[in-house]
Amino acid sequence: MALKAHLTASQRLALSPMMRQSLSLLRMSAQALNDEIAHEAEENPFLVVEPAAGTGDAFEYALATSAAPESLSVSLASQLAMQRLDPVTNAAALFLITELREDGYLDMSLAQLAQEKNLPIDALQKGLAAVQQCEPAGIGARSLTEFFELKLIDAAVEPDLARMIVCHLNDFAESRWVRLHKTLGQEQSQLEHFAALLRSFASAPVTTGTTWGEPLIPELVIRRTENDQLTVELLRATQSQLSILNINKADLEQPQLKSYFDRARQIKSGVSARLETLLRVGQYIAATQSAFFLGDHSTIFPVTRADAAAAMAMHPSTFGRAISGKAMLADNRLYPLSIFFSSPLPGNDGDISPFDVQRKIRNMISGECAETPHSDEKICAQLRHEGVDIARRTVAKYRKCMRIPSSFARRRRKA
Repeated sequence: MALKAHLTASQRLALSPMMRQSLSLLRMSAQALNDEIAHEAEENPFLVVEPAAGTGDAFEYALATSAAPESLSVSLASQLAMQRLDPVTNAAALFLITELREDGYLDMSLAQLAQEKNLPIDALQKGLAAVQQCEPAGIGARSLTEFFELKLIDAAVEPDLARMIVCHLNDFAESRWVRLHKTLGQEQSQLEHFAALLRSFASAPVTTGTTWGEPLIPELVIRRTENDQLTVELLRATQSQLSILNINKADLEQPQLKSYFDRARQIKSGVSARLETLLRVGQYIAATQSAFFLGDHSTIFPVTRADAAAAMAMHPSTFGRAISGKAMLADNRLYPLSIFFSSPLPGNDGDISPFDVQRKIRNMISGECAETPHSDEKICAQLRHEGVDIARRTVAKYRKCMRIPSSFARRRRKA
């Protein structure tokens, strides 16, 4: 055996430190960016920051329409209040909320709680069922298996089938499709779909870093002119203004001071590039969604993120950073940038955006009979009759995104 050294030459794309910092600043929300700038200004003597004014009507409206930070217990309590439970069940559910671990699991059995607290076991069972109907999906699970079962049900899998799936997790992990086909009676394509769902689930209902009601502050504003033209501007009232001390770098003697000076210039350059990118995205939205902003805000033209990135000569990952956590104002309404980009659904009259499909679902549910609310299957059938090619689980996903309860919960609430 002998050691040998070989030299090879290759070409690859590498990001410079300045480019990495620019991408990091682009990914931040308005609030996170202002916090980052303020933190840097505390250490860097060359960076001068004028805090965001936030005194305009648009900014105040945005703050008024942003959800305040909410703890998990408060969120669960508010969701329980919407279920209209009987007093005993509601009290049991509120008690169980206090027994949840930080990750959302309930690590004590109901029998143990009933014995220690001298509570009726049937009330605790009903209370736990109410808690497990809340968001996030899987909250109140007593084991990983039960957590997966609740997540599958939330993903529009039938409860009985979900219960059978979690009993064969090892078979799914080892891709034993023949055995699973005999046991569950499902085709391999559907079994592979279930396996992909299981792999996508986290290990706990509440993961580290989960935030509740994160505020969404606008950075762009779209205005309508007298001749029905759209103009896009940066909302300066929500952005910190940066400047650098007027000093010559050559006059600095200490290396640390030169490093601070370079960092200040890089941050200012990165923030300027971020604002320029946001303005480009806003102008593209105004051009492609002019009917939405000039009309009654009832329809959105379907545009995918990949198509938008290609149209603006931008890498898809860069475009994703540009719209993540960003928002704009139009007619005193707050719109996340992400709602204007989604994969379209096929329809009789061409592609239709998920926004329009959700509006159709909302209209169907608002006009339903209180005694016989529309099920997801019925809504799916009606949409297909209207020419929208959609699956039942997609209907369930859109309904949950709009925070609309199931037909059973709606019937009980309206009764």
